[in-house]
Amino acid sequence: MVSALPKTPVARPELTRSQTWLFAFPALPAAFIILPMNIFIPAFYASHTAVTLVQIGTVTSLCRIIDALVDPAIGFMSDSLATRTGGRGIWGVASAIICCIALYFLFQPSAHTTVIYYGLWASVLYLGYSLFEIPRSAWSAELGSRPSLRTRINAVIGLFTVAGSLIFWLVPVILFRVYGTAGFTQGTLSVIVWLYMTLMVPAVLCIMRYIPGRSPEERTCAPTLPDLVHSLKKNRPLTLYFSAIGLWAIGQGIWLSTTYLFLNDHLQVGGAFPVIMIVFFLSTIVAIPLWERSERWLERHDIWAISIILTAVTRPLALLPAPGMQNLPFIMLLAAVGGALSAPANFAPAAVLGDVIDYDIWKTRTNKSGIIYALNTLVTKATLAIGGGAGFIILGWVHYHAGQVNHGFPLTGLLSCYTVLCSIPQLIAAVIIFRFPIGRHAHTLIRHRLHGR
Repeated sequence: MVSALPKTPVARPELTRSQTWLFAFPALPAAFIILPMNIFIPAFYASHTAVTLVQIGTVTSLCRIIDALVDPAIGFMSDSLATRTGGRGIWGVASAIICCIALYFLFQPSAHTTVIYYGLWASVLYLGYSLFEIPRSAWSAELGSRPSLRTRINAVIGLFTVAGSLIFWLVPVILFRVYGTAGFTQGTLSVIVWLYMTLMVPAVLCIMRYIPGRSPEERTCAPTLPDLVHSLKKNRPLTLYFSAIGLWAIGQGIWLSTTYLFLNDHLQVGGAFPVIMIVFFLSTIVAIPLWERSERWLERHDIWAISIILTAVTRPLALLPAPGMQNLPFIMLLAAVGGALSAPANFAPAAVLGDVIDYDIWKTRTNKSGIIYALNTLVTKATLAIGGGAGFIILGWVHYHAGQVNHGFPLTGLLSCYTVLCSIPQLIAAVIIFRFPIGRHAHTLIRHRLHGR
């Protein structure tokens, strides 16, 4: 039986535009963590330390599994503390301190660094990032009282995330005259560490000072494990969301695992990979505000679904250019198109999940936003890993040889993964998203019932 609605709360004042940008800003330095840990740092250790590729692969996988299993506990503690105190800002401060320490050691290995050193500081960094990401995601759902405001908050977060990714790639280019190379060195990594410290620490302190927490009237009952089980069993929108995000992430994992191989081995433009990534992120930054404005005419889940479909149907265009640097301008144009069309993935899923959390609060009288966002992180990490593994398994089946020019069946396997197979689960996800039951009107009714209006 669903419990009676809580007493009528007083709705908090909406965030101003400046508060929204302040709240979202830490996503920029946070991008300095997740991007290198997924793409660069393991390879850097393999080429600059005594740690082997096998050791790095094993330890990195173990660290990510532990990190994913810890996420729900972080979400539960975040919800419990928010219920008692009304705030989640302290988690950002704790995260900044932990990440500053971990980045300093992880990004400055010596030639004799061991796998234990790598595993220790990688685990600490993953923990610190989760302490930031999960409470921040839950807080963003609580701050967005209207659908348009929630979309705006998550769009600005996505904007800063992409900007941080762009800055990460630009740092070695800017420091070319200092270090004599446009590649990453310990010097450029040191600059990134100090840049993170300079930006993140003041930002999280300002957020604690200027972003409002939940008032006593807004607080709900503390979540329990039975509450979570009830939500997973009875909350149909939550089940649909997890199904959609899981399918999307599987496809994304296949695409990401084959992107560098496609550009380097097939199109033979691996030397321009950082430039292509810069173009991709720049186009995403430009496109995010345009997609956000489309919510005036479209439901937010429709925006997400349309983006997925457009991205999927345009991927085969990558087969048009012939291999070689002479076609780099056209390849960069395709990267710009891909970045623009996929931009809603940076904000729409979080905004949709925020609506689902409002529905869950209304039905259960408990705020489990931290736990639900932690489960979202767990599902996304797991399915991205499944997709990435599937991409490599398929390439293994067709006897693809990385780092070489392939022909025949192996080449067909790579092209299929990059342009077609990755899109199949994502198109299924788009169908689910189009049929999502919580739109603008339904969410307005939910918010009215939550606030007793």
